Amino acid sequence: MSAEEAEVLKQRSYDYLDNAEYLVTQRKWDLAVVSMHQHCELLLKYHALRITGSYPRTHSLRELIRLLTKHDSRLNGLLSSELNLLKLSKLEDSYISSRYYPVKATEEDAIMLIKFVREVFDEYLSGL
Repeated sequence: MSAEEAEVLKQRSYDYLDNAEYLVTQRKWDLAVVSMHQHCELLLKYHALRITGSYPRTHSLRELIRLLTKHDSRLNGLLSSELNLLKLSKLEDSYISSRYYPVKATEEDAIMLIKFVREVFDEYLSGL
């Protein structure tokens, strides 16, 4: 894939984050959480593509992070914290279950995950 295609992934990831924030204002907590997952997934795939030239066909945030830790050990912090793992799991579970039935995300979930994505997840990836 070209650098241009990688940039499309990056832009789409931030479009999903903007959408998640909008959905929070509309009190659509479950859809907001799904959009947050999409942001994280596409941002990880952007970095994988940029660094390795490809990315695996997976929706697992943890799998994508593990791939990237082989190239930058600073990302280990995302997986070494039990609290971070809990939040990543919540994002993954919400994304997977949303395909089959409405996700039961709460306002508290959505606000906590937006904060995690902005202040923790995106910060770890900003240094790649």
